[in-house]
Amino acid sequence: MFRKVRRKREQERSDDGEVSERSGATPETVRRRPQGAQDPVGQSDAVRSAALGLQAKLLAGGTNDAVEAPSERVQRRDARSITADRVGSETVRRDGDETAESASATPPNFAQPVTAAQVAAFPLRAAQQMKNSDEVCKNVHKTAFASSWSRAKHALIGNPDTEKVMEQLLVFRQRSHDRVFAKTMLKLEEEQAKEGGLTSASAAGSQTLSSDIDANLKGTSTEKAVAIFNDIFSREEHWGMESGVVFDINVYALDFMHGTSDAGGQGLQALAEGGRAGAAAGGVASMMDADADIVGADLMEQRSWALVKVRHYTTLKAWGAHCDTSGTPQHLSAIAQDRHLAYYREVTHKMAALAGINPENLGPEARALVDEPNPKVTPQVSLERVAAALVAGQVDGDVKKEQLMLSSANRIYEEKLTEVAQIRKDLEGALAQHELAWSHPTGTEIADAERNVEIHLTLLRDKISEGNLFANEAYLTDGAVNHAVQGLQIGKKIRQTMAQGGDAITENMADALKEIHRHGKNGSLGEAAFKSGKYLFRLADAAKNAGITDDLVMRTYALGDEISNRIKKTDYSKPGVERPEGDGDPHELASALEVEKQYSDKIKTPEDLAAKVQEVGGLAMSLIAAFDPEALGSPVLKPPKREGL
Repeated sequence: MFRKVRRKREQERSDDGEVSERSGATPETVRRRPQGAQDPVGQSDAVRSAALGLQAKLLAGGTNDAVEAPSERVQRRDARSITADRVGSETVRRDGDETAESASATPPNFAQPVTAAQVAAFPLRAAQQMKNSDEVCKNVHKTAFASSWSRAKHALIGNPDTEKVMEQLLVFRQRSHDRVFAKTMLKLEEEQAKEGGLTSASAAGSQTLSSDIDANLKGTSTEKAVAIFNDIFSREEHWGMESGVVFDINVYALDFMHGTSDAGGQGLQALAEGGRAGAAAGGVASMMDADADIVGADLMEQRSWALVKVRHYTTLKAWGAHCDTSGTPQHLSAIAQDRHLAYYREVTHKMAALAGINPENLGPEARALVDEPNPKVTPQVSLERVAAALVAGQVDGDVKKEQLMLSSANRIYEEKLTEVAQIRKDLEGALAQHELAWSHPTGTEIADAERNVEIHLTLLRDKISEGNLFANEAYLTDGAVNHAVQGLQIGKKIRQTMAQGGDAITENMADALKEIHRHGKNGSLGEAAFKSGKYLFRLADAAKNAGITDDLVMRTYALGDEISNRIKKTDYSKPGVERPEGDGDPHELASALEVEKQYSDKIKTPEDLAAKVQEVGGLAMSLIAAFDPEALGSPVLKPPKREGL
């Protein structure tokens, strides 16, 4: 029966979407306020007041002041305190203090078009002019770095003087983000003629010059708010580009984060949507007599989406090897393979449409890649090749390629969110019927109402995962989101089922592979290890929480822990701090040494590391696959986590 209902809903409606990763919000910021409920402690008034204050300044002629963040918003890093010991009265030196190389040159006016070379030659002069001036900051970012945050980071980070320019860009980014958020909230309220559609934009992350902003929108209409935010940023802020390209800002609608509840003194349980009589924590299978077919369907849907991510970051041969070693049932791997191919084709065809190019007019190799990824490389690499072919010959081709890929994914994400919103609306109706059945129970009304709610919840969770596949750098499953945020970033105990733990293992393995491939293109094992370190830790941590203590898992845990908690936080420029031998970034050198320590000196290349990561993930999942199916839904206690992860 469930399959028929699910197929019917899919026909009536018409695929996916990065806490890092996203999330990082506290339980209080992510709980969705039911329609009609009163604002807690007037928080909507406070948010609206901040937005109106900004709007008044904009109408009066503009402002460079940052918008005061909503009171319930997670305390995000103040960009102006990034490096407090260097930003402030000593951030900008006076004329004549530039480098010796630039002493004989004439410094440019940074309010006029400049080059990256000019910024590098006169970084202190640039920082001085950029301070408190959005106009100068925008000009420098547009003309010197083609509005690419990636270009700016690579050009500016690593030199104390040029990093001062990066610091000013970070302050500028924060002001821009707050302004767009305020405009988004006001526009949403104007369209809906009510408050609460957007209440906050929580974010968390590392406090470094290279950090991103992952904004998790909260409220009753976050699905619509994402599209409004993106449109305002591109058109009203006059960038004509995605915020992810310009500032590394990623915006996400409400997904699986709904706070926590006390699980009877045995740890915290992550709340889910659909809280109701008899199931206060919400979610599927939250009642003892829940239908087994619905429970099984939800577990399968979540598992398949985690596997879709693995497929995207593995070659066809490596994908098959993982399915074999992990004990993945053939029907489940087939579902994941089909879903991934649908995702891949949707993105390639959207890129061609936005580029205004008929795929038939591409060269033979690129044309073939539009419909099928090259089996010898990862599908992600194939997508990049299609995008490169679509922007071939254009100025700033690398930036245009990134813009095309991200804008295509964002437009599809926005489309998927309209479907999410509709299912949420249908769920509200099912919950109302459920409440009515409980108030006047007769016959099988309660059981029927419960089944109806759980069917809608399963459809909603499936569509959220599908949508998140298109969002930039997002977790796709309930298990991975709550493991990373509740268990690691917030640093509290939570209980997860064995199935949720398996999804966290699978997704973090895929994300580790993504970073290894992305940062190992130059053959640097150290860079690949350093960038994938937090995912290695999360992969092994999720395995440990599921009771897997194999030696390889424990060594991976030690490796990820060392990179994430110590190497990443070490300032090798400080006196007395021992620097690893060799040329290059000391963090990367230290990470390579730690790989050798934990995995032996046989791991020499990024490819070797990727193979080892797949071995760890496959081993962990093979042990979980051996559990009785009923045990997959049983909660396991999650031990306390180290802070800051």
